[in-house]
Amino acid sequence: MSKPVWVSPTCYELGHCWTPYCTKASTDVAKNVFTEAIKIYGTLYMMAGLIQKKGMGYYLKRFLPETLQSSIFLTINGTMFITMFCLWRRLVGFYLYYNVFICGIPICLFSILIENKSR
Repeated sequence: MSKPVWVSPTCYELGHCWTPYCTKASTDVAKNVFTEAIKIYGTLYMMAGLIQKKGMGYYLKRFLPETLQSSIFLTINGTMFITMFCLWRRLVGFYLYYNVFICGIPICLFSILIENKSR
């Protein structure tokens, strides 16, 4: 087996080059991802309701909670990834070639717990 590739740049240089502050990067990502997720899931659930000919009761009772739940799932997934990316750098001090998997897999598993069980 070959040795892991060691990379020494900071999380600012690799993960969030628009701001040097990790907390600002996380909040920026959270705001942007949530805004886009509302647009995506709102449209998706609206179209699914129209195609499946769900009545007004669906839109009054379930549309908003389902849209918010899925949007929160996507927001947590995106926000926690950049947070874990920065946290890894602060705890360990370096990045590995496969660091994306080390940071991404636990976050994906955690965010899946929030998403609707039927999906």
